[in-house]
Formats: sequence, C-alpha cells, structure tokens
Amino acid sequence: MLQLVFLLSTLVACLLFYLTNKQQKLLASSLPKRPWRLLAYGMTVASLIGWLSLFTLSAAIFIWIALLMLLSGLVPFISLIGRK
Repeated sequence: MLQLVFLLSTLVACLLFYLTNKQQKLLASSLPKRPWRLLAYGMTVASLIGWLSLFTLSAAIFIWIALLMLLSGLVPFISLIGRK
C-alpha cells in the first residue's frame, strides 16, 4: 500500500515539473514556477525518503531514479490522450 502512495507522489511530482514548463501542452498557460516547482521538489524528496523506508539504500535509489526517468518520459504523452 505504501508503495502505491510513493509511486503516486512521484507521479504527481513529475506532473508538476511538466506543468511548470513553458512547453507543456496540457494547460492553456503553464503554472507559475515559484510555488509549484518547489512543491514538486519537496514531493520528489519525500518520495525518496519513503522509498528509503521500504527498501535498502541501493534498491530505493534505483527505484526512485528509474521511476523519475520513466514518468518524465511518459507525462508529456498525456496531452495526446484527450485530442481528437
């Protein structure tokens, strides 16, 4: 159950990173960087701490980095789902 929570927090962090970028296509205008990007950094660090509480150091860092890479590559494709 905790694994799902940390996975979702990593997903939300990657989504916030994407939505604060000026090249994003989901919203009409990008979110302001100051509060949202700081929240994304905080969620990323919190998810790393959560993974560290579940797994050993090397496994937690590997899972965290692998998820960040995977989700950072997949999040921009969300904008293609709603298009007709």
